[in-house]
Amino acid sequence: MRLPRLRPVEIIPYREGEYIIRDPLLLSGEVLVVPEPVVFVLSYLDGEKDDLSLKEDYFRKYGEMLFSEDIEGIIKTLKEHFLLEDEVYQGKMQELKEWFNSNPYIPMNSFPRTYSETYSDFDSLRERIRAQVQASEGCERGIISPHIDYERGMRGYVLAYGGWEHLKDKTLIFLGVNHTPLRDGFILSSRGYMTPWGPVEVDREALKALEEVIEEPYSDEIAHFFEHSIELNVAFLKALTDFKMVGLLVPSFAEFIAQGKLPDQNYQGIFSLLNNMALDENFVLVAAADLSHYGLSFGDSQKAEELRPQVEIFDRYILEKMQMGNGDGFLSSFFPHKNATRVCGTGAIYVFLKSVDKRGRLLGYFNAMDPDGSSAVSFAALIY
Repeated sequence: MRLPRLRPVEIIPYREGEYIIRDPLLLSGEVLVVPEPVVFVLSYLDGEKDDLSLKEDYFRKYGEMLFSEDIEGIIKTLKEHFLLEDEVYQGKMQELKEWFNSNPYIPMNSFPRTYSETYSDFDSLRERIRAQVQASEGCERGIISPHIDYERGMRGYVLAYGGWEHLKDKTLIFLGVNHTPLRDGFILSSRGYMTPWGPVEVDREALKALEEVIEEPYSDEIAHFFEHSIELNVAFLKALTDFKMVGLLVPSFAEFIAQGKLPDQNYQGIFSLLNNMALDENFVLVAAADLSHYGLSFGDSQKAEELRPQVEIFDRYILEKMQMGNGDGFLSSFFPHKNATRVCGTGAIYVFLKSVDKRGRLLGYFNAMDPDGSSAVSFAALIY
């Protein structure tokens, strides 16, 4: 029997001998916790291998028989959670796309799932945000803000949006990170968000201008529904003031990093348009990007608390490039080690730096460490 193909998933170490299987799209709303032998089975679900080779290799590795009913049970569970590239998953995605396309705004997805249990009344979160943000100098052209959850990243958001009064009624072009396994390209959204504090409208003129410089701008637009990077920044700023927006998911440029090449010649039309917007006092560019992801949960063999000194050296190095407004220098920094610390904002920050064309000011750099020191995410706040 040919085995089915597993969709792109995240396999994260959990407790000893156990792993979390997480769907980046969270289609079932759940994560699976499985023992290590199941992870071994998952490695055979590429749509090419058969159950006989799996059984033989399983016996060699574990010295135990893997029966057909065991394989069928694993496949059944995966199917029920939409984790296989099959008709069940395709049907779920078609249903979601029809629902998404019928909405005039992007419904918030990550935001309510993260905070609905913590805040029964979202007005209390808005008041908390307003109480912590201290009025400060506004930016001229742009902001680099984190996209980590508020509980761990509040200090970064507070610093990034300290000049919120200067953003009232402006148009913000949000450059987000596409964490989904959907198309890794520029993906524009034709709509704004419906936040707990009212809708954020799209600037239609800016949207039309971006449509003209992006190839297939709305292909896989539903990625904006699954993606939290822009969503969390829009909600945070909406808690403070009113503004218009355009959301643009940016490719990671991972293939260019792997080849040690700069992609700037491929995207001059986008850079030129965004640069013109950044020079217009009615627009502000925002890169919604975290920095390094390191430790056991991200595949490192050492705990984050052990890796932090060397990770911070690299983070500080790229932050220097970011403050200089040196987009090419920033992206080139990843060429030697191919982004070993998993900076997920490579594309968003690169496009931002190429577009604002200005020196920036670092307001704060932070590491959000898990309580047990096993894993961490770093992030920063800068204004330009």
